[in-house]
Amino acid sequence: MNYLLPISEEIYQKHIAPLTPRFILTHPAVHLQVNDAIIPFEESGQQHILPLIYRVTAVNRTAKTISLQLIDFCQHTLPLKEAFTRNILISQEKMGDSLRIAPPEFEEVKNAMGGKRRTEQELLTSIRNYITARGYYYDEETLYNYHICLKTRPLVILAGLSGTGKSKLPQLYAEALGHKPRYLRLPVRPNWNDDRYLLGYFNTITGEYIPEPAVEFIHEAETDPYNLYFFCLDEMNLAHVEYYFSQFLSTMEEEQPEDRRIQLYSKYLWERAQKGADPFPYQLVIPENLFFTGTINVDETTKPISDKVIDRANTLEFFSVDLEKMPIPTTVAPPISIAASTWRSYRINTPDLSYRSQIIEINKLLNRADLGLGYRVLHEIELYLANSIELLEPDTAFDLQVKQRILPRIRGAGYKIEQLLNDLRAFLRQQNFPRSIQRLEEMQHRLQHDGYTNFWR
Repeated sequence: MNYLLPISEEIYQKHIAPLTPRFILTHPAVHLQVNDAIIPFEESGQQHILPLIYRVTAVNRTAKTISLQLIDFCQHTLPLKEAFTRNILISQEKMGDSLRIAPPEFEEVKNAMGGKRRTEQELLTSIRNYITARGYYYDEETLYNYHICLKTRPLVILAGLSGTGKSKLPQLYAEALGHKPRYLRLPVRPNWNDDRYLLGYFNTITGEYIPEPAVEFIHEAETDPYNLYFFCLDEMNLAHVEYYFSQFLSTMEEEQPEDRRIQLYSKYLWERAQKGADPFPYQLVIPENLFFTGTINVDETTKPISDKVIDRANTLEFFSVDLEKMPIPTTVAPPISIAASTWRSYRINTPDLSYRSQIIEINKLLNRADLGLGYRVLHEIELYLANSIELLEPDTAFDLQVKQRILPRIRGAGYKIEQLLNDLRAFLRQQNFPRSIQRLEEMQHRLQHDGYTNFWR
């Protein structure tokens, strides 16, 4: 049989959101049988039907538990009310707290949620077609690279020439996935010397918390876990990133989503504020459905990017522009609608260790110049490699990671840096990594010409 089963917020956060492949659910299980198909829905709030399909693998009526196994995904959520309004659920039968539905209606529910999940290649092809129809061009490697970076870590930095489409990429990516209303671009200003420009402040005179648009956007993402949210910090290095973004950088280090908390003001002040109107929360969780993209330029008006930021992000470059490939805008097909849980289903959490020996050798070369890689960088390079499988060739993926995660750490002058660049170039030539070699040669030329070099152009 097929059922729609209500799920509590606690169960959603513990098992549904992290896409736990198998879990045990406390349930009376009076009518459920092994091999029954289950689609969960929220038991409160808007009662969204969630785009995940489970199979009952075991029933323990004595302990009042059932074992569920995740077997498939649909594209997006569906409000339960809408399913009734559209007459999808006509002959459902209420069985305790669940709804038993006939096989044809079960298929209709899945179709109303966009049908079976697209493959990752199909998803990216749809995104690229949407971007082309809008009249913009990004080569396949750039688009795939950006997508893989988002799967690896929720902060990506886009560097390059002005007007090359840096800030447009996250916007078009969000639009193509049906999340245009959940995209925020915020221009950074040179006077941002602390995080109140993002988080707001507590007004001690009125006893109210005054939020900024950024913190309201983050709060919206936290309270809407079923959709993806995209936050673009435009020209993020017009001010020192560490001054206004330090809490975010530290919070993103937490492994468990519930630990990624930012304190806005004290609980004591929040309790006092409750005596009046409903106050703004005193802390926020940075949710898994929120992605940050920062665009940067490197010129006399901007601040340098420190290792603290470089360590926590992939850096994609936009310097080579092929004007001949700029498409003419055409009729835009409707965007894909994809739920946050479905997008996360493409993510791989087990690192790919196949290039560990090369990373160790590169680290030894860095050590000679008093530089080196930390555990974080190693882990995230290997996560990137795992998430690039079937999207990029393995050598291409590793070449990009050397360029995006390792080379930005190199800067300075003198014999040690010169020798490091020579040794690295020789090693990478043996391995045949052309992207990294090209950048190293540019850095060597700058060292010879200016007496100083770094990664940034």
